[in-house]
Amino acid sequence: MNNTDPVYIRPTGSGDTLFDFVRCLLVGIFSLALATLIFLIFRSKLNYRKLVYIGGQYVRYYLIFVLLTYGIIKIFKLQFGEPYLIRLVTPLGEMSPMGLAWNYMGFSKTYTVFAGWSETIAAILLMFKRTRTLGAVVGFGVMLNVFMMNISYDIPVKLFSLHLCVFSAFLILIDGRRMLNVFVLNRDVSKYKFVSPFSKKWKNYTLQIVKFLVLILIVYLNLINAMRSQYLYGDLGPKHKLYGIYELNEFALNHTKRPALLNDSVRFRRLIFDSPNRVYIQKMNNEGIYYQTETDTIAQKIYLKEQDSTKVGFLHYKNEAESDADVFEFEGIFKNDSVYFKTERKGREDFLLNNRGFHWISEYPFNR
Repeated sequence: MNNTDPVYIRPTGSGDTLFDFVRCLLVGIFSLALATLIFLIFRSKLNYRKLVYIGGQYVRYYLIFVLLTYGIIKIFKLQFGEPYLIRLVTPLGEMSPMGLAWNYMGFSKTYTVFAGWSETIAAILLMFKRTRTLGAVVGFGVMLNVFMMNISYDIPVKLFSLHLCVFSAFLILIDGRRMLNVFVLNRDVSKYKFVSPFSKKWKNYTLQIVKFLVLILIVYLNLINAMRSQYLYGDLGPKHKLYGIYELNEFALNHTKRPALLNDSVRFRRLIFDSPNRVYIQKMNNEGIYYQTETDTIAQKIYLKEQDSTKVGFLHYKNEAESDADVFEFEGIFKNDSVYFKTERKGREDFLLNNRGFHWISEYPFNR
């Protein structure tokens, strides 16, 4: 960070703003001071076993909620969707570290779903007191990997993922002595006596039933939301009617052909139709901008607007399917100029990254 960077105290999509770090530091100092004060005043009356139980319960259910939420959205590929078409034509060196990581995860459904199930299984194990420690161990391993990914690829959720690692470690330490005896010291371990919050059995049973119903409700709501969302903005969501990357072979501005020069900031290089109502127009110098679109497939006409709904123009398109189904011609008005261009459509399947596929047997490494 340099001296010219602004300080934000409003939501920015980042969890690692200067405000977040300062707040975390102040909360930590205040909590330590308050805990010290309470200890000094009430140290003879405190039931430490019960305090650890209460703290452990809070941390455990918080982890369950977070791991379930992130696990389910990964299983349904909502956190990391397949790379946008524009990413397929973006040079690797032009991606940010976070963009590289996001597309790395989104490319592989197998790995993303595996990561999601890892978080979900950790959450399920944490739900039951007999498997709480095992769930904490699994959760710590999963979140440590997430934290290292955030550190390595400059993903601004470093503080949050570190907190989840610490919370998981806290639950492990509750049972730390017994684990040390089993895995390191090779000593006998006695049966663990679980703490009951109430002295009367019916209250404890009632609490267990309520907790079980709440957990079922959380799982149900997460699943319903994920299944709906994958058809709204996930990989199964709607695509543009002309979905694809349209590479220009010819371009004419005001009835004058314009050669393909890499420093040209006027001539189109490609049109990318991805999301339902937008198009990305990229110029020869690689500068580009998104425009809103309204597409009339019957009249084969596209209306273009700026993001603030200012009209930009329109394009007629046609495809001579008899000769080549992927060759399209566009003609119309763009910012008060007449334009004509001929394109060749490329789909996601036309890129090696997507058409290479998986091979159990590989006689030679295919590393390109």
